[in-house]
Amino acid sequence: MPSTTIWNSALVQQTLEKIRMNIFTDMSCFHMGDIELKAGNINWYSTSEEIDEFHKCSGNVVYFVEKYCRFLTDAGRKTVKLREKQKTILEALSKESYSEKLDELIPDVRNLIMMQSRQSGKTTTICAYFAWYLCFHNDRNLGILANKQNTTWEIVNKVTDVFKGLPFFLKPGIINIGAGHMRLDNGCMLTSQATTKTAQIGYTIHVLYADEFAHILPYIADDFWRSVYPTLASSEISQCIISSTPAGETNIFYEIWSKAMEEKNSFMPIRVDYWEVPGHDTAWAEKMKKDFGEERFAQEFELLFNHGDSNLLLSANDLKFISKIKKDYEFIELENSDLDESVYRNLKWHPDFNPNAKFDKATSRFIISIDTGEGKDEDEVKDNDYNIANIFKVESKTMPQLKRLRTDEYRIRNMFRITQIGIYRDNIKDEENCAKVTKTVIFDHLGADLCKLVVEMNFNGKFFLGKFVEHDDFYPELILHTYHTKPIPGDKLPRRKKAGFKITGGDKDFFCKLGKQMISKRNMILNELETSKEFKAFGKDRHGKYRGIGVHDDIAMSALNISRLYNEAEYEDWLYDFFDAMPETPIKKFISELLGKYVETAEEITDDEFSTLYKDKVIESEQDKIMKIFNETNNRPGLAGMPTMPTNKNMFSFPWRK
Repeated sequence: MPSTTIWNSALVQQTLEKIRMNIFTDMSCFHMGDIELKAGNINWYSTSEEIDEFHKCSGNVVYFVEKYCRFLTDAGRKTVKLREKQKTILEALSKESYSEKLDELIPDVRNLIMMQSRQSGKTTTICAYFAWYLCFHNDRNLGILANKQNTTWEIVNKVTDVFKGLPFFLKPGIINIGAGHMRLDNGCMLTSQATTKTAQIGYTIHVLYADEFAHILPYIADDFWRSVYPTLASSEISQCIISSTPAGETNIFYEIWSKAMEEKNSFMPIRVDYWEVPGHDTAWAEKMKKDFGEERFAQEFELLFNHGDSNLLLSANDLKFISKIKKDYEFIELENSDLDESVYRNLKWHPDFNPNAKFDKATSRFIISIDTGEGKDEDEVKDNDYNIANIFKVESKTMPQLKRLRTDEYRIRNMFRITQIGIYRDNIKDEENCAKVTKTVIFDHLGADLCKLVVEMNFNGKFFLGKFVEHDDFYPELILHTYHTKPIPGDKLPRRKKAGFKITGGDKDFFCKLGKQMISKRNMILNELETSKEFKAFGKDRHGKYRGIGVHDDIAMSALNISRLYNEAEYEDWLYDFFDAMPETPIKKFISELLGKYVETAEEITDDEFSTLYKDKVIESEQDKIMKIFNETNNRPGLAGMPTMPTNKNMFSFPWRK
């Protein structure tokens, strides 16, 4: 006989007190006598305060989780304070919009893929989301898939544990519950199964979570995905959530992740690194590597796809610093440009930088690094590299930074840092459009006399440069000049530097490592959102070559290419001119003192760097070096076929110049 009792929170509390005192009482509000589970289809009355709280929780998943969801910790079952990445994931998954067509709320993010390190709260986050979803939706089916059946049961049990800790007025009643499933009286159902070649979902699924997706056995992965995803996609209100640590580049997870990072599919990618977890610092990582093993740590914590022979370029500390200061850049209408807004729509700026300001020669210098792609027609499917103009502001380091320099670092190039302030990124329009944008940035806004342009010539750099130099105010020294070929042994004829630079042989490794040093020493400050994403996956691939692993690397390379400017005497001359123009300040005075103390010493260099830098190069005599310096100083080259502008620079205005 169904109970006619109208239950409420106060009556449930009285019942619990009677149970503790061994007093016989009506327990029909509990599912199968479990005092932590609400029975299904009971009569329930909520107070107005509880109704308000119910609506607040339904609209704010973070509030719901932090206030009501209890998880098993070392200190027992308790609520936890969510980390920022956990909040990002929960908010992305829970955001919904009303569809008039369906008369339903549909998720804004239909497909989400997560690559998370171990111990970063992945399961906690998903279980919290599932608990929220089951409480505040009706007639929905949720499914959990994993490479092992025990894993799916573990996740369902954790969702059940969260349910047990919720107050009765929030949680729906249980119709039936088991090791791998749960059916609720609001029409929602949670099921689970292992991923097998013949895995099928025979009913409509609204939320599918696939865990450890990279670790599905290769011979069943394709058949499994073909059998599962069409069922999911048949619903217009469905969600697909995929998570995993990486396991090489020959599986579906890598394919979906890499396409998501390149914006070639509808999946939203979220990456959570080990150093984003409090306490997981460098010392912790070193201990874990010793205990857990280098290769296992690389895959499970550093999220390297080729953990046996792949290494990220930047250290965890550097990536953590970039992630901490990263900003989502903003579009700003250019006031002094004749270009239509559609031409520079993909030019964005740091929120604290205004390109329409007036820049003083005494306090402003800028570096723009160009990496060209080929663009594509808007209806083309192929995924081309991006045309990049990466914009940096040159500024003196702070007093604390200057005081930390070693004596052998007292060179002008180490007294300044370059900070990312703007970026043009487009893989639809070609390098001619990139040249138009760069011209208006340099000539119409920042000031040509304040800028230095770094251009890679390997791909379409020559065409870009041909369009860029058409401006009336162009002068050759605006562009970095380098030797484009290696010296020929025995050749005594002086070589001329040419505009831009070319990547030759193994020198890419050297300049990637030099760029890494600039970033590590805070000589280069990176703070843009997409830049942060690219460097998180920039490292050596299985062939030992530096590139983006599963992501584009055009922004990363445009930043690292600035190390070629940093390596040239031309850069130090340019900085000395800036230093001359700077107003007299305590920092300028201190820099002068440091420069006066500089003693050149042999810089430490690894065997690999030495081999990369000096392979196939001749050792010049002191007389050859002197002649080269003389020729470069008195015969500055311009672009081929263009007149060379004389220089007014006095190389010896400071006695410590080298």
